[in-house]
Amino acid sequence: MAVKLIVTDLDGTLMSPDHQTVSKRTKNALKTAHDNGVKIAIATGRTLTFTDNVTSQVPFVDYVIYSNGAAVFDRNARKNIYKNCISAEHTEEILTLLDGFPIYYNLYVDGKIFLQNDKMGYYVNHGLPQDFLNEFTRLSVVSDKLTSDLKGECAEIIALYSVSDEHRSKLIPEFEKRKLYITSSLPDEIEITAPNVNKGTALDGFCKKIGVDKSNVMAFGDAMNDYEMLKFVKYSFAMGNAIDEIKNVANYQADSNANDGLARAVEEYVN
Repeated sequence: MAVKLIVTDLDGTLMSPDHQTVSKRTKNALKTAHDNGVKIAIATGRTLTFTDNVTSQVPFVDYVIYSNGAAVFDRNARKNIYKNCISAEHTEEILTLLDGFPIYYNLYVDGKIFLQNDKMGYYVNHGLPQDFLNEFTRLSVVSDKLTSDLKGECAEIIALYSVSDEHRSKLIPEFEKRKLYITSSLPDEIEITAPNVNKGTALDGFCKKIGVDKSNVMAFGDAMNDYEMLKFVKYSFAMGNAIDEIKNVANYQADSNANDGLARAVEEYVN
């Protein structure tokens, strides 16, 4: 494989099952590839501040595609090289709409996490490690009223959790009416970004900007928010723990994240 860029999702892919650790084997495989001239990028549904624990473990990462493709951060130049957020008008409309639903949600603005205090009690944990959740909460800004505190701000992404079929049937048409992009990375979850914003479109524009053809890109993922990214590149790998839709769209399959699947693939095809 003539790989010039490796792009990897975080949770369920690069990260160990604890969602916080990059294994030694994975670090070494990516470091060897990077030392041999391959650029490294992470592509995540997390916002920028919530990737610091990751990049502290793999400090040679060159780029961060964050908030499901709403922005791309150049770690060497220390600046965003792309950003496309939900408009301030639509952000306010969606937050006002969500005030009427008994649903936990969060949103990302300017690389930070925002929560509304009266919605936090609706959160249901679907198996995420408590240490991971504690770190998420520590990094979050908790507001009594997001519609006023974030008035005029543009959201990178708004994510809703444990959404019932009844609530989904009422909310999805509102998102579609505004042409927002809809995906998910967890069961019963909804993630919305600006129109046509996803990891795939961000990677497409990003590759053009840095002069790398998609035929020279290796990408890894496991969930629906990785679908367009894996469909876009030639060397697309579904993790062994990936959902079926991802295994069907990817051209290759790696072992699970618990078994260093990413490292094994990089060792075999790149290093």
